Amino acid sequence: MKRIVAWAAVLLLAVAGCTVAVQGGLEEPTANEIVSRLEQAGVPARKQRDEGSDPARYSVSVPQAEAPRALTLLAALGLPRAEAHGFAQVYEQPSLIPTPTEERARFLRALSGELETTLNGVEGVVSSRVHIVPEERDPLAAPREPARVPARAAVLLRVRAEDVALSDDEVKSLIAGSVPGLVPSDVAIIRAATRPVPTGEPAWVALGPLRLAPGSRTTLLIGLGVGITLLAAMAVLLLLAARRLAAAERQGETGR
Repeated sequence: MKRIVAWAAVLLLAVAGCTVAVQGGLEEPTANEIVSRLEQAGVPARKQRDEGSDPARYSVSVPQAEAPRALTLLAALGLPRAEAHGFAQVYEQPSLIPTPTEERARFLRALSGELETTLNGVEGVVSSRVHIVPEERDPLAAPREPARVPARAAVLLRVRAEDVALSDDEVKSLIAGSVPGLVPSDVAIIRAATRPVPTGEPAWVALGPLRLAPGSRTTLLIGLGVGITLLAAMAVLLLLAARRLAAAERQGETGR
């Protein structure tokens, strides 16, 4: 029985060693997106919760043989995205005595973060950066006088060229509608197309009549080997038990 337990432990360690985590400490929506993208590209992936994480964080694991390709795919997709700091994050710890300049800078940073989060949620956008130059008015000027320095904005979008669902005019309207004094014509849009991400099925390997993913072949071989070993051990134990029972019966008959 001890040998059976030992072999079971070996099997668990071997199976655990066949996968490797390519990302960790992720929020669940990000982990789900990574798993979905890897699966679309033919890389088997699974999500699991990080032990002891509170709030919950997740890791994404792939077969060890697929790890290099998974990392390359994630880099091309810009995943996981850099976290944009909106109002909730920027104003989470307020300054004790903020100056007007500091308050203005924090507001612009938070506003840029909120706009980046919105743009990143659009299909086809890999990542975005928003830079805002607020308008400057003469404090002594009349309210209707034009600003001394008009508001401007620049947006950098890294996009997948094949499925961008947002036009430049729509981006300009979004940014201008969020920044006081900004008009769409003063918003500059720069798009950078990422390289196409290959999709398809993983390379298959043959194991007798079966065709398996490369990461599954080793696991299956180990499982078969351990299974055969366990069956052999059980057969030996049953044989020994049968012999002991037969010997006990013979001793009983002799005693009579």
